[in-house]
Amino acid sequence: MESVLEMHGISKRFTGVQALSAVDLQLRAGEIHSIIGQNGAGKSTLMKILSGNYIADEGRIFMHGKEVRITSPADSAKLGIGIVYQELSLLNNLTVAENIFLGREVVHGVRLNNRKMSELARKYLRDLGIDSIDVDQNIEVFPLAKQQLIEIAKAISVRPSILILDEPTAALTNKDTERLFQILFKLKSQGICIVFISHRLEEIKKYCDCGTIMMNGRITANVRMDEVDELQIIEHMLGDTFNSFHRVARSGAKRESPVLSLRDISLRNEVDHVSCDIYPGEISGFTGLLGAGQDTLWRIVYGARRMDSGTILVRGQKASIRKPAHAVKLGIGLLTENRKEEGLFPEMSNRDNIALPSLGRFRLARFFPLLRYGRITGESQKLTGKLAIKMRSPKAKVKFLSGGNQQKIIVSRWLLKNLDVLVFIEPTRGVDVGAKTEIYRILTGLAELGKAIVVISTDTTEILQLADRIIVMVDGQISGALEGAADDETLIRLIQGKPEKKVTA
Repeated sequence: MESVLEMHGISKRFTGVQALSAVDLQLRAGEIHSIIGQNGAGKSTLMKILSGNYIADEGRIFMHGKEVRITSPADSAKLGIGIVYQELSLLNNLTVAENIFLGREVVHGVRLNNRKMSELARKYLRDLGIDSIDVDQNIEVFPLAKQQLIEIAKAISVRPSILILDEPTAALTNKDTERLFQILFKLKSQGICIVFISHRLEEIKKYCDCGTIMMNGRITANVRMDEVDELQIIEHMLGDTFNSFHRVARSGAKRESPVLSLRDISLRNEVDHVSCDIYPGEISGFTGLLGAGQDTLWRIVYGARRMDSGTILVRGQKASIRKPAHAVKLGIGLLTENRKEEGLFPEMSNRDNIALPSLGRFRLARFFPLLRYGRITGESQKLTGKLAIKMRSPKAKVKFLSGGNQQKIIVSRWLLKNLDVLVFIEPTRGVDVGAKTEIYRILTGLAELGKAIVVISTDTTEILQLADRIIVMVDGQISGALEGAADDETLIRLIQGKPEKKVTA
């Protein structure tokens, strides 16, 4: 196949960090090419150089055999390179159509032709197999999964010769993922090169033609997907044989009193009379299809959503939780799947992100506003060392960390606060296989310390590996609960099935 792009000897250094070292990459027309590696391996840096967000310190780039210089996103776009980042770039105050045509608006004379833009936006979405999105609505009304599809439709609408997708399926259901790849296969047949970045090795194996594997800013292997298995890919990613995480589910026979009890929690059209108990020293897994209610249920418990009816008991006492501050005061912390939007303050330091909810304990005196920064730094460093967080320094901005390390910063925050109930929504979303295993070990360690851990995940493999007890939700209700060792078949049957009656877990 024709080589559409070649990168030779690409190197990039940031302060104190060699992000890329003499990287070579070749992309061919009509292929789906995966860039594979752990967080921090250099994948994003390489793609940002290709998209014009970074400029390489060394190296040369060729398009169709001709050397090109990419110094800005505009240069990249002119060369026919489109990119969809994991962190979406949509503007909430604009409509779907306005977002799709942002920067290349359709005009009639001196006025915007909104009717034409809406008409074309509907066509682009129909090409993705989506007809349930009102293109005249603002982006902010749509859930994350639909926003991801809108972002992809925006990129595809300019018909790029190279389309880069960074974790495009992280927020998509299996059905939406299959629909997306049907479109990608169509684009592939038209000679478009698709660069697919994902931590889901099963998807990479299933859908990609070939892959470039990276570790520590270098290429460790170039592979054809029909010639390698997942274990071989992981070995190239980690530099050693991967040891899968295995955890023996704890028996519920010796449970203590519940630390948290939910009784008939309801929120119109989202959660329907859910009751369950959460125990210390146990990992409770909540799963179901996207939109089944598991996320909403725990946002209610955390005070981020208001329930219509129901009762929350903390250590047997009725609790009124109207906002997250109330939940934290009662010993409940939540780690959201949207790290950068809801969990982190990207312009603040690693240290300050960890210490933020606990600043009161570091005051010089109760009513004195000055803080003991030496103690804050010391406590933060203890936690970052304990969780093996890779960072330049505690004072460096958190936005420079990889996804897995950012997730561990949020875990450190709640460990410093010493909460009793820790709720993790999609705890390993967007992190690599190595960081995923580390996070699993952290969750297990927290449960062994007596914390009540709640893991909400649509990844059934993750739930089966981690949870002592699995609670499945369908259409806002609990459809079943599995104790101890469970199997894929039973779990998937519960996820797909509708409960015949209300279930208490």
